[in-house]
Amino acid sequence: MKKRMLKTKYRLLVLIDQTKSSYTALRNAVNLAKVIDAGIEVFYVKSPMQVVQYDNQIAALRTLDEERIASKKAMQKLVDTVSDNENIPIIYSFAFGNVITEVQSHIAKTNPDIVVIGKRKPKRVNFLRGGLTSYLLKNYKGGILISGNDKHLISGHNVSLGFLDDTSIHNEIGIVQDLKKCTDIPFKLFKIKKTGSQIKTPTAFSQPEEQSIVENTVIFEFEEGMDTSSGLSKYIEKNKLGLLCVKRETKQKLSKSIGFDTKIQQTINKTNVPVLILDN
Repeated sequence: MKKRMLKTKYRLLVLIDQTKSSYTALRNAVNLAKVIDAGIEVFYVKSPMQVVQYDNQIAALRTLDEERIASKKAMQKLVDTVSDNENIPIIYSFAFGNVITEVQSHIAKTNPDIVVIGKRKPKRVNFLRGGLTSYLLKNYKGGILISGNDKHLISGHNVSLGFLDDTSIHNEIGIVQDLKKCTDIPFKLFKIKKTGSQIKTPTAFSQPEEQSIVENTVIFEFEEGMDTSSGLSKYIEKNKLGLLCVKRETKQKLSKSIGFDTKIQQTINKTNVPVLILDN
């Protein structure tokens, strides 16, 4: 394991909790790092309440110390294995404490370009509401990569890129420009056509209008309707995207200020493709 992050163009911070979805997040981070020249740090936070089962303070402290040693060994083995196999710089950090508090402090200290998190299968309808994901979307203004449940971002060049709305595809952020340079596959642009409140809302999903335009882009334009998000997620999956890029609204006015209107939020919830939330 490298003791310090090597000099790379970007820095990725992967949040691990030893679940399958977080390991998928690490795999996606590795593959993204190969494309955009990034170093990776893995950060694991564990709540003391998950470990301590004794009322005796000395026994509790001993248990925490044993767990810290075991967790660090496990993390070192993980990052050493991935780093050696993939020939990519990876470091790790571990902390006991409140997950959100520790993540907030670590982000402030390390200033990553992208925070990478896993996407668990939601127990409720809305994955983006509540917990660490919601906190990051509300409070962290940098890039966020949300992994699919079981789909990996393909490493190497010619990643199939999709963009949700015009502001995403025309974004001048360096990471977006670097991603665009690394593929010869036409971009996919998914748009929701604004029909106005006087137009009757369709009750069933209709096929999108598809057309090729300049700058190597294929547009899928959907009529605004009550099940637009289902149609969008269906076509995102159908086009076998490797990565979907989404721009947060500059004026956070809907969805309890997480930065997306309801249709886009629902689309992110329903798709299993890795989603890159672009910073403002």
